[in-house]
Amino acid sequence: MHADEAILASEYDGTPEIEQRSLAQKPFMEKIRNHVYLTLLFIGIGLLWPWNCILSASVYFKHDVFHDKTIWANIFTSSMMTVSTLSSMLSNVWLARRQHSYSERVIRGLIWEILVFVALSAVTMMHSLCSLWFTFTLVMVLVAISSVATAMTQNGIMAIANVYGSEFSQAVMVGQAVAGVLPSVVLLIISFFSNPSEQSTSGIVFYFLTTTVVAMVSVVLYRVNKIGSRLKNPTTSSLASPTIPFKTLFYKLKYLVLSIFTTFVVTLIFPVFAATVLVKGFPLSNSQYSPFIFTVWNVGDLHGRVIADWPIFRSPRFTPFKTFVYSLWRLLFIPLFLSFCINNKSEISFPVLQDLGYTILQYAFGLTNGHVISISFMKVPEQLATDEEREAAGGFTNIFVSTGLTLGSVVSYAFVYIIAFLNK
Repeated sequence: MHADEAILASEYDGTPEIEQRSLAQKPFMEKIRNHVYLTLLFIGIGLLWPWNCILSASVYFKHDVFHDKTIWANIFTSSMMTVSTLSSMLSNVWLARRQHSYSERVIRGLIWEILVFVALSAVTMMHSLCSLWFTFTLVMVLVAISSVATAMTQNGIMAIANVYGSEFSQAVMVGQAVAGVLPSVVLLIISFFSNPSEQSTSGIVFYFLTTTVVAMVSVVLYRVNKIGSRLKNPTTSSLASPTIPFKTLFYKLKYLVLSIFTTFVVTLIFPVFAATVLVKGFPLSNSQYSPFIFTVWNVGDLHGRVIADWPIFRSPRFTPFKTFVYSLWRLLFIPLFLSFCINNKSEISFPVLQDLGYTILQYAFGLTNGHVISISFMKVPEQLATDEEREAAGGFTNIFVSTGLTLGSVVSYAFVYIIAFLNK
């Protein structure tokens, strides 16, 4: 450890609980003045921003790059989802078994994201020079690398956040929610002035380059604020350090990781309903209603992650088991959403009230998603006894994130057919 990092670490030795308690008592706008909290929040934004960029550009790739009717256009979205989720899941399993070099992973992951999105910008500008199959393959490779890079950064930063304490785990969660809100707001605004399916090459390149900027700023903040200094071995691959068995971590964290897994499986049905339920009474077109609902959901998600810091949820009486029950309770949203899908073709007396009810339901669905996820991650450090366990838990919890997302994406396909059957 460098001398300046040692000095910084000494400032925290013996006092992290005091620092965390003092931060917990402050409102959110004061928390972001804390340089560690702000850095982790910004890296949280960087974790989800790449995925949102690729997802937002999928219409452009299908229409402008792969020309709509080709096989490459038809399989682009499903291929992108499969490549991304599988790469993320396998990477998280591999990284979780290598319980060292967390600080290096954060930086390496961010640097790889920079390289990937510079390459995607180049592909976007020069795709006409290459054959469709080569462009498709290249984009899928870059998607896979981006997923691995995100897994590396998330694995490292959650290990560090766990060591700092639950307040700092929340910072990463809130950052991810911010990365969900901003693109959906932009898409909603665009929908009022133009067709959101019509995207220019310059706009997509600009969007990709914003990812490189976010990653670069995250690297600078991480380096300047020496965030990795709290780790036992911040920059070395210490193979001699003790490995915490998964069995031990699961015994201590089972209800929390099952809450994370369950929440993501249920949440992944959200895009299916958001794209299926049509506007009834609001003064919006269907092309505007969909981004509106996405924005409402993401605002709810952000709200849920912020209020997870309320004392009632931080109390030991709100146990991990209660958190798990809370995550299972979200299954009740499914029949409520299905009732709105069934009403898609039926005449109703008060269409505005149906749209309002559906909007409130989506807000609640997003709020409970962010709430359960943040509570679960914030309680992880509190269930563990040593910094070594907290570091290892960063990768262990990410396994349940990626497997939950993977299973959820598979389950979502089933709901496409269920909804189609109900509307026959």
